Amino acid sequence: MPCEECRELSTHAFRSMDDLVHAVRLAAEETDRGVLSRIHREALSQAAEEALDSSLASGALPNTVRYRFRCEVCGDTFALHADTRTGEGGWTREG
Repeated sequence: MPCEECRELSTHAFRSMDDLVHAVRLAAEETDRGVLSRIHREALSQAAEEALDSSLASGALPNTVRYRFRCEVCGDTFALHADTRTGEGGWTREG
């Protein structure tokens, strides 16, 4: 059951790049506030990590992103997934 802190974070699809940017900013703000914490992915190999870091340093973005978060108050989990070229994707409350 959603708590007071995360109840407004409902499942929805992104309609534009602006929606994606807004969702990423909101997730960052809620993480900074301590309401959400990032669920980290499995570690990459050293070579893969270096390749990714080099790519990001050159200004390139991955074609897709997927981040997972957990509410620190009630434990509900969320996923943010999107195509960075089109902004299509969504925010999903996983429960």
